Amino acid sequence: MKLSSLKVDAAKIEGGAWVGNIPEMGDLRLKVCGLQNARFRRLQSKLTDAIPRAKRQGGRIDPDEMDRVTAICLRETVLMDWGGLENEDGSPLPYSKEVAGEYLTKPEFRRFREAVIYAASVVGEDDAEADKADEGNSPTASAGP
Repeated sequence: MKLSSLKVDAAKIEGGAWVGNIPEMGDLRLKVCGLQNARFRRLQSKLTDAIPRAKRQGGRIDPDEMDRVTAICLRETVLMDWGGLENEDGSPLPYSKEVAGEYLTKPEFRRFREAVIYAASVVGEDDAEADKADEGNSPTASAGP
């Protein structure tokens, strides 16, 4: 294995980038920072430390509490925007942090939350080969009049 294959794009992990082609999510695109961005780790640590002892059985944190912490961290430090998400009438659903928070916490939207986690886990992968392959797929600039 070449050392270069282990590289990640730290700028995308910290600053975010659009991720598409999310498995089983159709045209959904998510603008996300990486799961290991510094803000995520700091907030996760802060929220985990604040969990009451009663919800830490045998040194383990209650799964519902961990889900709550993860949802807050995803909303506050990972998910930045979305595209291709529609209301039931087919109209585009605009991104808002409040709506994102609902979808990240409600059990019936588990697939959306998993999509955000997937996107955040791949956003920093060094995909220079994929970028090369995509270069020929972009529309060319108009020559103008």
